[in-house]
Amino acid sequence: MKDNYSLQHKTALLNPYGSIVKVLDGDPEKLLVGIKNVRSIPNTLMHRLEPAGFTLHTIDKKSQLAGRAVDTELINPISGRFMSGSSSGTAINVFAGINDLGIGNDGGGSVLAPAISVNILSFISRLIEADRPQQLKPNTDNITSANSIGFMARDKKILMKAIQAAIGIRPASGAGRVLADREYPGIDAQVIAIEDPAAPRTVLTAYLQVLLKRCDVFMITEGPIDLDGFGDSLFGHFDARTQRIQQAAGKGYVRVCNLAGATALSLPQSGLGMATLLMCESQSEKIARLLYLAEQIEEVHDELIERYFLDLNNYFIEGYEI
Repeated sequence: MKDNYSLQHKTALLNPYGSIVKVLDGDPEKLLVGIKNVRSIPNTLMHRLEPAGFTLHTIDKKSQLAGRAVDTELINPISGRFMSGSSSGTAINVFAGINDLGIGNDGGGSVLAPAISVNILSFISRLIEADRPQQLKPNTDNITSANSIGFMARDKKILMKAIQAAIGIRPASGAGRVLADREYPGIDAQVIAIEDPAAPRTVLTAYLQVLLKRCDVFMITEGPIDLDGFGDSLFGHFDARTQRIQQAAGKGYVRVCNLAGATALSLPQSGLGMATLLMCESQSEKIARLLYLAEQIEEVHDELIERYFLDLNNYFIEGYEI
């Protein structure tokens, strides 16, 4: 049996965060996967992942009201604020160690933002199950676009394993031309002035599409996500005051990666809700360079957070029994 499986499964049944819709038995020898409770993630994806050592474990809660950007029914386990959406439950279940991998869908930040808000890794790409049928619908800014499927994980090796299984792309032998918003230690990149991350999505989407044609990978610091504000368009549309609160939520380029057709990968930084966000055009060669660059960036783990949340015995110290 896989190390920790019994505790992961027992914790899923306890459902301490209200983040799970259904618990499945799964294969105790494999890495446990949670999937957002949406129809747009096809069964064929799990069929690709299973031979690579993954097994379906939970169906995860999502934010309601057509994929809202915050989930007013779930709480971020670290900050105590409303959880970022809409793949909210999936991010919580990976963060808390209930699952090793999470699968969500991203129209305007719905995988990237919740993952960043709890300091775990994430990846989205239009190449994951690229041929699946989709029902296109306008978002809150009245932009109609297909969505991307994405992964979340605490461990970079697990994330890379899922990417390889899903789209068959491995890291390249170099990063190619990298553009960045600032200097990053150990990364050879050209630093450029960038469009304001708080710009309207239509402006930022067009800018990102042009920029990505100029480089192999574009990298920026994103966040803090939903820590100092409430990053939701439904809330922000009322007046200048609510718009300022929305913009203070730190959701910049995560809002437009999918809209621009980009592939994106986020790596946690040490600050809460902060990440290094890597973006590229959804082309195999550029994605391979993005993965190479991601491998060069050191993983950040917070010892105190892991001691509190990843010791699943902590959920049963009051004598709870199945």
